Amino acid sequence: MNQFLALALASVMLVTPTLAQGLSPEAMAKQNQAIAVRVQQQLMACWNVPPGETAQRLALDIVFFGDGRLNGAVAFSADDAKLASKHPMLASSILAAVEKCVPFEGLVALGAETDEEFSVTIYFQS
Repeated sequence: MNQFLALALASVMLVTPTLAQGLSPEAMAKQNQAIAVRVQQQLMACWNVPPGETAQRLALDIVFFGDGRLNGAVAFSADDAKLASKHPMLASSILAAVEKCVPFEGLVALGAETDEEFSVTIYFQS
């Protein structure tokens, strides 16, 4: 079964200040995008779409630190929480992918500070 994972790059948000890094806004945006893409790639590798779950899309909000640890629980977006409850196998498979992948790896090598906080919305589509 084909699986697709789209990342809402516009929603990648750096929560803690990084002015000390001395990056330009453009360089910081590229760094944040690379970190978000790394998380996306790892989740894609961990996700298995359950049989029979086709043509569905769920958005998952994730907050994590630069060392790959989660900061709190992941949650389906407010708009998708009801849909997730109607597709429990799909929702469970997405949450299992996060559990399997955490901690995310290689983020510090991309420039993330260990305690730097990132927030992304990832769209899982079966």
